[in-house]
Amino acid sequence: MSFVKSPKIQNSLKAVRSFFLTTEWMIMLCCLAAVFTTLGLQVYGTLVFGFIVAIVFLLSDDFMATLLPFLLTVMISIHCYDSYNTFMQYKLLAIPLVLCLVLHFVFYWKPIKIQGSQFWPMVFVSVSILLGGLGFITPQEYFAPTSLYHMAGLGFGMVFLYLLFYANIDIKKDYSLINMLTKIMVIAGAFGSFMVFSFYIININKVLDIKGLLFMQWRNNLSTLLMIVMPFPFLLASRKSYATVLGFVYFFAILLTGSRGGMVFGAIELAMCVVMYTLYDKNRRIAYLFICGCILFAVMIFFRQFVELFGYTINRLLTAVNGFLMGESTEVRAIHCARGINDYLNHPIFGTGLGYMGNRDVHASKEFSLCWYHCEPIQVAASLGTVGIVAFIVQFVRRNMLIWRKVTLFNITVFISYAGLELMSLVNPGIFCPLPYLMLITLFLVIVEKCDTGEYQERVSLFKKRRMRKDQNSENSKIVKIG
Repeated sequence: MSFVKSPKIQNSLKAVRSFFLTTEWMIMLCCLAAVFTTLGLQVYGTLVFGFIVAIVFLLSDDFMATLLPFLLTVMISIHCYDSYNTFMQYKLLAIPLVLCLVLHFVFYWKPIKIQGSQFWPMVFVSVSILLGGLGFITPQEYFAPTSLYHMAGLGFGMVFLYLLFYANIDIKKDYSLINMLTKIMVIAGAFGSFMVFSFYIININKVLDIKGLLFMQWRNNLSTLLMIVMPFPFLLASRKSYATVLGFVYFFAILLTGSRGGMVFGAIELAMCVVMYTLYDKNRRIAYLFICGCILFAVMIFFRQFVELFGYTINRLLTAVNGFLMGESTEVRAIHCARGINDYLNHPIFGTGLGYMGNRDVHASKEFSLCWYHCEPIQVAASLGTVGIVAFIVQFVRRNMLIWRKVTLFNITVFISYAGLELMSLVNPGIFCPLPYLMLITLFLVIVEKCDTGEYQERVSLFKKRRMRKDQNSENSKIVKIG
């Protein structure tokens, strides 16, 4: 330990840690990740970036340094659909990864204590998850590795992660926590968009043949990640105007994935970004309106080509909606929703439990995956019953109370990002996936709470100013009447 504490080693570590937070390092990571994705080496890319995350985590005491390499690891790995058995062949490599994790906490451990506005709501949710299926689910299903992972990841494991974030993420003197998170999210979104665009470029001959979208097994996962990061370019645009266009680029990438949820809810989220930032970011109002006008004008001119390109996704969407309305849907999600309602009615107090696999006849979930209902409200009701419904409502309210306690551009950005994930969770597992989706929201909430008190942010007060103007007018009218 004395070797590590020597001034020369400490100065070297300080320089390395600073480098891990630079734009240059992040671009280097993206270039390396691009090599793995374009060459089709996703399994090896996931392993390599897993080690990069571990090494950065070992050398740096700043959690923010590991965020981008972690996100790149996730985005590379989503190509590896149903590859649990493939990765299990490399399970021995987990030993050095765990060693790095342990050594990080040996060197940089900070005491964890109960704190933060989200702690008790998360505990309530965790208890409801443990009670899920009480009196119904079999011990084999309840204690299955898949079930235990998700119960821990969605429950007390995430509570521990929340407290860990709270203890280790602090306001820094040498950089803005808000600006750093924004930069990381924007770069992650740019790489996610690159994944989509490069996929089309590599398969350009096939695109020209079918004159439509290419099939991507990973479309919903990548769309969900892009929706999480979509609002952050608008926040960056408040300082660097060129970033305004990136949010629209991310949505175009979502459209190219062919995800129906991404098309519908991504459009809603993009509209939220435009409306919110047009209202609150006065300096870029004209830019937002101009870009929207250009997009609408382009869609009108190339409407036929637009429908031809995205026609397959639109047809799938309309078929699913029509079948649902007519009560004749063969859509897996619709059948799961019906099953979920029936499961809740049959087990209204504690539900069927997260590990319940009785609906696999509808859709056979992949290895190490739950039997999803593919809709968050149905998942909560069916799996956790009324106890879970109450717990999740309390958590949802407390999250929004925190976000809106102080109205700033950053908090608005986090709200839209969270809303985008919640929307996508209506048709996908979404926020019921501990890594990375729920973990990211947990991280955002910690940063919001830290920055509300520790980092200067200008409040936005459009409605307050209107009220002030109204009060001023009434005061002026009184003065005139008195005069």
